[in-house]
Amino acid sequence: MSQTEFAATLSAAMKLFFDGAIDDAAVAYESARALDPAQSEPWVGLGDVHVARGDLTKAAEAYDEALKRNPANYAVALNLARVLAMLENFGASYYVLDHAEKLRPNDPGWIKLRLEIARNRRGWEAMRTLASDLARVAPEDATGWRDLATAFFEQGLHRDAVTAFEQVLNIEGRTGESLAQYAALAIQALDFDRAQSALDEAEAIEPQHPRVLSTRALLLTYQGRTQEAEDYCRRCIAADPTFMSVYPQLSVLRKGRLEDDEQARLKDYVRREDIAAGARSSASFVLAHSYDAAGDYDVAFAEYDVANKLAVTRNESESLYYNDEGLGAWTDSIIDVFRQGASNEAGSSETGPQPIFIVGLPRSGSTLIETMLAAHSQVSDGGEMPMMPQIFNEWLKQNHQRSDAVLTEEERKALAERYMAGVPADIASRFTDKNLLNIESAGMIAQIFPRAKIINIRRNPVESALSIWRHDLPKFWAYANRFDDIAARYGHYARLVDHFERTLGERFTTVQYEDFADNFEPRARALIDWCGLDWEDACANPQTARDVAATLSAVQVRGAIARTPERAPSYARHLGPLRAALEAAGIDLQTGALKG
Repeated sequence: MSQTEFAATLSAAMKLFFDGAIDDAAVAYESARALDPAQSEPWVGLGDVHVARGDLTKAAEAYDEALKRNPANYAVALNLARVLAMLENFGASYYVLDHAEKLRPNDPGWIKLRLEIARNRRGWEAMRTLASDLARVAPEDATGWRDLATAFFEQGLHRDAVTAFEQVLNIEGRTGESLAQYAALAIQALDFDRAQSALDEAEAIEPQHPRVLSTRALLLTYQGRTQEAEDYCRRCIAADPTFMSVYPQLSVLRKGRLEDDEQARLKDYVRREDIAAGARSSASFVLAHSYDAAGDYDVAFAEYDVANKLAVTRNESESLYYNDEGLGAWTDSIIDVFRQGASNEAGSSETGPQPIFIVGLPRSGSTLIETMLAAHSQVSDGGEMPMMPQIFNEWLKQNHQRSDAVLTEEERKALAERYMAGVPADIASRFTDKNLLNIESAGMIAQIFPRAKIINIRRNPVESALSIWRHDLPKFWAYANRFDDIAARYGHYARLVDHFERTLGERFTTVQYEDFADNFEPRARALIDWCGLDWEDACANPQTARDVAATLSAVQVRGAIARTPERAPSYARHLGPLRAALEAAGIDLQTGALKG
């Protein structure tokens, strides 16, 4: 065999492949391989052929043979890693990518492939790390910044997501689509001025773009301009009736009611198995709300069941599961580590802006409490700040063996500074933090913020649990889609409330939602006084006190103050298992308190 013959055969094979004659190319590559088995190029060509044919297993075998013959071939390593990932053989793919990294430590190629795998597997923490690495080595590539924004958003770090996405705009330019995405992130970060500016610019560029119109509708809802918001929803549907992201917003504005043609579109969408489960789940919740609004409660319950099952499928695809045994052990650790109340010793966090923490379970009335407090001239509404759960989870994992923990002044100062670093600079002297998970952090909060108040809002547990199940909550609430899981989660929450009511004294109070809503002004006056504030009449009419409501319940909180209508009686025939599960968890079915 001469090298000339080998080169000619290989060249012919490459030409045949690029001309689209895949079968002939395969024969030619096999001939070249037979002429010189030690060469890697024929194996690379055969790998390309198998990819073109869709035979990924054979493609992986061919690329592997090529890499054995030429371990320094970086491009082949990437090809092999990509095919292995497509085969979902992630362990082997990562092994090959480790090899590629050694060949070119700072090359964006292997980082992008790792990032693509993390994105497809919805591994947000890995995606965040890899996107940061890509942004560092290739700062002019928008891929890293966009994925970094996505990872931040999925982890609840909305302000960081906004900052990262600004780099996307700088690199890719400012289109209607990109500005609408930017505005949506800004809304989630409660930066409404930034969202307004971005949407003004987006509408000037692409006034009929569906995402621009739907995002404007969302902002208008926060601003209390509900009729304008509904008009924008209608414009969005007119521009693209299949743009499903607008229907949840329209449902909120119309209190669940939909037109017949809108219902029909949603039915078709929910039943399409080629669409991701998460998107179908959101559409199914909207469809169920429409049946509920029409009084078709049995049909609505069945559709809510479909929606929740789809949500479970979505969560499982992202490895999100409710682990009751793990949460029980976590709750035990909290109670054991923070066995006693905090001392009254003042610390460095005694000065400066002071938080008012609102805790509880979703759908229990926390928005009403925050809206009333934020109507006060000395209180800013902070919304659901992500800092404290992150700080607390990290601390407890490192200190779970401590018992009866009393933090040192150095610890208190460091933890308070970490928390305050995430608070906007223009915050008022008092501000709310409505991250409901802060119920777990109450023992730490009482120590690092000696002047902070912690308000637990509690609602009839059957109503609360049913409302959780009936709403499309964020996927992080993985317990929200099954009655047994909701009841179990309620039990752990009730244990924490019972513990902190006994140990934190005047730092912690529980408000019963039904009593608060039914006797609003006197209960509001008492709560304002408990927070150490003077009464202001604006707190009696919180629905009119703010131009922007920093909550997804913006439509509800702008109405007259009244208790949310009870829904459990309408679904009573379906709720036996829920009631039984709550009782098994030791919950009083009227108040939600832990039974003695």
